[in-house]
Amino acid sequence: MTARSLVRWAGFVAMLAGVLTLILGILPSALLPTGQPVLEWVRDDQWAVLSVLAFVLALLMPLALTGLYASEVEEAGRLGFVGFVLSVIGLLLFVAFQFDLAFVWPVLAAQAPNLIDYSGPMFSDRMFSVIHSLMGPVHALGLVAFGVATFRGRVFPRWSAVLFTVGMVLSAGILFPPLIIRAIGAMPAAVALVWMGYTLWSREDQVPAAG
Repeated sequence: MTARSLVRWAGFVAMLAGVLTLILGILPSALLPTGQPVLEWVRDDQWAVLSVLAFVLALLMPLALTGLYASEVEEAGRLGFVGFVLSVIGLLLFVAFQFDLAFVWPVLAAQAPNLIDYSGPMFSDRMFSVIHSLMGPVHALGLVAFGVATFRGRVFPRWSAVLFTVGMVLSAGILFPPLIIRAIGAMPAAVALVWMGYTLWSREDQVPAAG
C-alpha cells in the first residue's frame, strides 16, 4: 500500500468518525438519565453501547487527523504542526479515558461507586485531577490551531475548516454535560469530518486543491 493510498483511506476513517460524532452528539441526551449523577449514567443499560462507541471514535480520530494533516503538511506550516501535535496528545489522553469509561467504570459502579463520584477519591487525586483538567483544554487548543492552519492552507474547502474548528471544540467529550452544547457542536463537526474525509477519499491524485 502506498502513502497516497493510506491518506485516501484516512479520508474514509474521517468520514466514519464524522458519522460517529453525530450519533454520539445526539444519543446521550435521548438515552441517558441526564438529570441524574454520572453514577446513574454508568449504571444505565445504554451506557455500555454509548461508551464503547465513544471509545471507537477516540481510536479513529487520531488516524483521521493524521491523514488530514498528511495531506496539507506543507500548506499548514508551523501552526498546523503545533495544532496537530497538541490535538493528538489530547486525543491519546481521551483514548485512555474512554477506555476506562467503557470497560472500567461499569465495574467500579457496581463494586466501588464512590470512586466515580466527582467528590470521591479518584477525582480528588492530584495527578488524576490535573491530567483530567488539562485533557480538554490541550485538545481544544490543538484543534483551534489545526483548524486555523487548515483554513489558511486551502487544501480543504475553507468552510469545512470553519465547521471543523467550531464543531470539534464544542463536541469534545460528548458523554459529559452540558450535553446540549456537545450536541450542537457535533453537527458541524460531523459535517466537517465527512466533508474533509470525502475530499481525501475522492481525490484520485491527492494533489491539494484550493477551496
